[in-house]
Amino acid sequence: MKYVTISGKDFEEAVRKARDLYGSNLRIHHRRDVTKRGGLFWLGKRSRVELTCYVVDPAENIVVEEEIKPPLEEVEEVVVEEEFVPSPQELLLAHARTLLELNDFSEKFIEDLLERLEESLPEEGEELSLEEFELMVVDKIVALIEIDHKTQLNPPKVFILLGPTGVGKTTTIAKIAALYNHQDSIDYRRSVAMITIDSFRSGAYEQLKGFADSLNIEVRRVSDEQGFYQALSELSDYDLILVDTFGKSPRDNDLAIKLKAMLSVPSEEEAKFFLAVAGAFKSQDIVRSMEQFLSFDISALIITKLDETETLGNVLSVCYQKKMPLLFFTDGQRVPKDIQKASASTMLGLLKGFSLDFGSLWVNQIDQLESPAHSH
Repeated sequence: MKYVTISGKDFEEAVRKARDLYGSNLRIHHRRDVTKRGGLFWLGKRSRVELTCYVVDPAENIVVEEEIKPPLEEVEEVVVEEEFVPSPQELLLAHARTLLELNDFSEKFIEDLLERLEESLPEEGEELSLEEFELMVVDKIVALIEIDHKTQLNPPKVFILLGPTGVGKTTTIAKIAALYNHQDSIDYRRSVAMITIDSFRSGAYEQLKGFADSLNIEVRRVSDEQGFYQALSELSDYDLILVDTFGKSPRDNDLAIKLKAMLSVPSEEEAKFFLAVAGAFKSQDIVRSMEQFLSFDISALIITKLDETETLGNVLSVCYQKKMPLLFFTDGQRVPKDIQKASASTMLGLLKGFSLDFGSLWVNQIDQLESPAHSH
């Protein structure tokens, strides 16, 4: 005796399919109502009816009671495929996934954002245009990423920049110095000095000194805790003291201990730590850098060298998962031009694949340095 399973969206459809496939010799043995997830990316839920049936051989005239359950080895599962037509909502969610994957967002970020989008989509019958939906997508992206606006407007007295070797810390320090020292608006302008504690990399001080001379900003070089304390004391009248540090390897314990000791000199009330990572880093590289400097209380990330990468989703995914705010983006070697504060506009302007230009939707809170007189 042959047992089969037929499914349909309701009882009548399942019976009709069963009769079409096996004719009048089919007998219903068991009915089961189930709810299945389906649709694009398994975002939808559908109720189904499954019928377990057996086929009677007319020549044998066999009668089997419905309550008799067939042996497991005699049951044959028959998969009856249905043609699935996605709803407008599912098509929009598919478009969102394509955009997020194109920008290298993590699967965790994508799943969480799609869930939020699905909850916000209008009911069937109310359609969104592609532009309206993309605005909804970017609104959800912005909502998941924290931006450190407080530090942008009011930087700490002692601004300490950490980061692995090669991410451009020294150039970034110079850009930040120019950004605050050369503001046209007196409300945002700060008196700025710089200190480097990097006595290990050849030419580190000379590079920073060159930037300082061109910007007319004072700079000091220190190599130990006493020298650092003295420099901080002598520069105490400045509004903002930017500290350039040396990169450290997670395998170099002596260097790590020295860095920790030197950076314990500034008072906790006046100092904050920020981490620079390259935009081209993979997600695991960014996480590794954060773990490398875990002993410091990192306030926010500065993403450097964005001109060397085509996607930003890797960075934004880590910021979301680690709840780490963004502070600045840098995208070139020019000082002071190639730095932008992290904002909705700069963040979305770096995304690709969208049909809308989001760069003009938000206004920066800190004036960007545009005057030719300030270029060097």
